[in-house]
Amino acid sequence: MRGNAENDEGSVEEYEEYDDDALDAEDTDEYADPEAYDEEDADGASPDVFLDVPILKVDEIDLDVEDLRAHVSLQAEVLDLLKLNVGADVTLGRVHLGISGVEAQAQLKVRLHHVAKIIDRVLTTLDRNPEILHELARGVGSAVQDVGGGARQAVGELGTGAGRAVQEVGQGAGTAVRDVGQGAGAAVQDVGQGAGAAVQDVGRGVGSVAEDVGQGAGRAVQDVGAGAGRAVEDVGQETSQTVGSAGEAVGGTAGRVAEQAAGATEAAGDTVRGGGRAVAGAAETAKATAAGAEPAEPRAARKGAEGGTRKRRVRGEDGKLPPRSSRPRAAKEPEEPP
Repeated sequence: MRGNAENDEGSVEEYEEYDDDALDAEDTDEYADPEAYDEEDADGASPDVFLDVPILKVDEIDLDVEDLRAHVSLQAEVLDLLKLNVGADVTLGRVHLGISGVEAQAQLKVRLHHVAKIIDRVLTTLDRNPEILHELARGVGSAVQDVGGGARQAVGELGTGAGRAVQEVGQGAGTAVRDVGQGAGAAVQDVGQGAGAAVQDVGRGVGSVAEDVGQGAGRAVQDVGAGAGRAVEDVGQETSQTVGSAGEAVGGTAGRVAEQAAGATEAAGDTVRGGGRAVAGAAETAKATAAGAEPAEPRAARKGAEGGTRKRRVRGEDGKLPPRSSRPRAAKEPEEPP
């Protein structure tokens, strides 16, 4: 914007100076009278604010404004009934201003007595009609009640939602715990069944091993018993043969001794003692053979040089003694008379 106000000096209107006494001279009853609100001020009344700029010259102005907000800067409030803003309150988001070659002369007059009249009128109305305050207070109370009811309702709904959330969480936790318990029970049951099967298999194995060991031990004992029986049988047969041979030898010796009975009294005593020793040796041999030891040689088979006596005769099954056998005389023994 370009402008030149050099020749505008003569066109500036001359205003009277601001007089503070003019306001005091006004009638105080004018504020109390409602009709005074519509009356115009006198032409010669002094303004409340006076700004005089007689000359204004601007060669160049560049203005770039973004997000501009402006309102009157004077603010007057009476409860919630009256709010007045007078002046300039500007809010700018972004401003780019370029001014060059500026020369200004201006005059500004602001009269605020109307604002005072407006406020006085509101206060007078409240003084004459006090029920307005009751209605205003009732409205504030209802607003507070509505806010309290909304808060209680919000808290109740919040508590209900929290209760449902806690209930759902508890149900989910109970379901999870129940599932975990069922899984643990199934796992323990499977482990118990596996342990039982393992113990059963081990018991079967131990039983089969014990059965095999018992069968082996039985067979071993049976074999040992059979071997011992065969050994005893063999020993008995050998003992019978030995006793038979001894009986035959004793019978032959007895026959020969009978022919020489007169001179064999001392030899008969020796023979009887030798026969006792032979029978004792045969008994010891039979006993050792039954115990599983090697069979000793029958003492009846020893030569006459070891014992020069005759065997003792043994009764047979019928209770009779076998016949005496003739005993051959020793080579070195002297002949005895018949």
